[in-house]
Amino acid sequence: MILHFLRHAKTNQLSPSRRDFDRELLPRGYEQLSEFRAFVGQRELSIDHIYCSAAKRTRQTLDEIADLFPKATISFHDELYLASASELLTFLSTKNSSQKYILIGHNEGLSELASYLTNTEIHLKTCGYVQLSFPFDHSGFISANTGNVVETFRSVRT
Repeated sequence: MILHFLRHAKTNQLSPSRRDFDRELLPRGYEQLSEFRAFVGQRELSIDHIYCSAAKRTRQTLDEIADLFPKATISFHDELYLASASELLTFLSTKNSSQKYILIGHNEGLSELASYLTNTEIHLKTCGYVQLSFPFDHSGFISANTGNVVETFRSVRT
């Protein structure tokens, strides 16, 4: 099983509404996503489904890269907004799926979950990406120390 995590790109500190949920990407965030597009373009990433936080910044991140995964179905989830590692693990394991998917979300939950699954210290900066592989074919078996880091991406525009 393969699992991909992508943290949203660089954002404004405040939104016009003053709600964290509504924060938008900065021009630097779009530059980061341009780098990520080049990174993905040099690989053959097969994605069946994209699970995305419903926050503005994660939606904008997805808008910039969705065409890289033309066969993927997309769904947005309020419960992924600022979710903890435990909440993310529950979300993924209850999918009961053998599909290849990418989770687009937030820190600290994404980094903590990647660290927990691999027993490796992982800290995803904005637009940070990690690909994990597991020795089984079903998301219901995801647990501590079962994953291996296959590949990572970190933008030079942090």
